Amino acid sequence: MLLTRAFDERIRRSELDGIRNGLATVARLFPDAELASAEIAGGVARYSSIEPTFSQAFGVGIGVAVSDDDVARLTEFYATRNATARVLVTPLADPTLAPKLAAAGYVPTEYENVLISDRFEPYAARDGRVTVAADVGAWARASAQAFSDAEELAPGGDRIALILAKSAGVVALELREDDAIASTAALDVRGDFAVFFAGSTLPQCRGRGLHLALIRDRIARARDAGARLMRAYARPDSASERNFHRCGFSVLYTRTMWDKPPHLAT
Repeated sequence: MLLTRAFDERIRRSELDGIRNGLATVARLFPDAELASAEIAGGVARYSSIEPTFSQAFGVGIGVAVSDDDVARLTEFYATRNATARVLVTPLADPTLAPKLAAAGYVPTEYENVLISDRFEPYAARDGRVTVAADVGAWARASAQAFSDAEELAPGGDRIALILAKSAGVVALELREDDAIASTAALDVRGDFAVFFAGSTLPQCRGRGLHLALIRDRIARARDAGARLMRAYARPDSASERNFHRCGFSVLYTRTMWDKPPHLAT
């Protein structure tokens, strides 16, 4: 599949729906959390005091040129909340965006590949070890431990996983070995898009093909839910990316996160 503006817009709308869903879950689970948003240069800057993952600007510069004033507004939105300004930049952003961010002191800090597939066969395969999480709290702790490689989680260390698992429409899945969670993953089907995320395996269980099994199981579940396209995210040249390639996914584009800490905002 080729990246076109029409296809990018479909992805953008789907991702915005997911962000709104996550923020709604934050508001439900943490009613005292501060939530804010602002529309800037064709995109949306969002802030959550309880979970930094939901504090980022998305879609900035899509279809519009970006001015110095736009970047200043973006910076101020996060600086007044003592938060790091984070801007997700895709290849179809206007060419004015990256130079304006660089001039304002933003730097690229993360690279992530967006992977796409419409090939359900021959990769779809339900796995009898995979079930929907019965205890979302236990799923969140296992997921957070797998991502952090930590034996003990810091207070709130499983918060993002809990928010994801409790968001409307999200199916939290776990693969068990010897009656213990060995690997976790999540699936969200919205319209014709199925989104795969939160795939992780506990350190002591790695090297057994569990992550791959959860991808194949989710492909089967996405097919059965009526999805026509599947989307996933992975760091370039990671084990996760290689497993998605083994299951028919291909890289649509690489996107970049640009950051500016609050102490540099003045």
